[in-house]
Amino acid sequence: MSLKDCISIKNISKSFSGKVVLDSLSCDFAKNQTHVILGKSGTGKSVLLKILINLIEADSGEILIDGKYSRRDEEVQTLKMSYVFQTAALLNSLNVLDNVTIFLDEHDIGEKEDRVLQASKILNELGVQDTADKMPSELSGGMRKRVAIARSLIISPDILLYDEPTAELDPINTKIISQIIKRLKMEKNITQIVVTHNIDFAFSIADKISILDNGKFVTTGDIDIIKKSNNEILEPF
Repeated sequence: MSLKDCISIKNISKSFSGKVVLDSLSCDFAKNQTHVILGKSGTGKSVLLKILINLIEADSGEILIDGKYSRRDEEVQTLKMSYVFQTAALLNSLNVLDNVTIFLDEHDIGEKEDRVLQASKILNELGVQDTADKMPSELSGGMRKRVAIARSLIISPDILLYDEPTAELDPINTKIISQIIKRLKMEKNITQIVVTHNIDFAFSIADKISILDNGKFVTTGDIDIIKKSNNEILEPF
């Protein structure tokens, strides 16, 4: 199955130890758009992403893809989703190339030579082709993020989720990540959902932005609509 229209979340709620983190969230994420979830740290942005990719189960609510329930429809479950972790989450025991091909290797997808060629091509596209034989500990923070994106791209995902992709990066590397996200939208036809607390970064990549505050989406819209919002996290915009 390929994504034809959108992902919809309907009344998604999640609590931990009695504390409500997400409170009846509903939103549509359109195909081939970059939708940013913007909010302060600790507002549940990452929790929502993990619910979308089934790393965490919601207490209530539904996720629909092209109108089909993601947990009930076998066709929906074939949709390819990838996740870029905030920490990059590379395996320190493997070099960059093996980190990128790990999913294909573990599931014995294709010939080894083809996996290596595919990974090398993606690393080249992301400007980190010279890192293939290096270990994660030898990489800068910006390079680790790009390798994590490469690992996520190896399965040719329909949907790519990013958890704070510019966290702890300097302005130069933040701009590089921004350019990669914009290029993937143009060239790969990928639906991208990005959570961040970085307002400038959000404005640089987003087609739509949803502001998450106190467990609810308080505003959703394009950049012009968001800039007119009076939410305190947008000050001084």
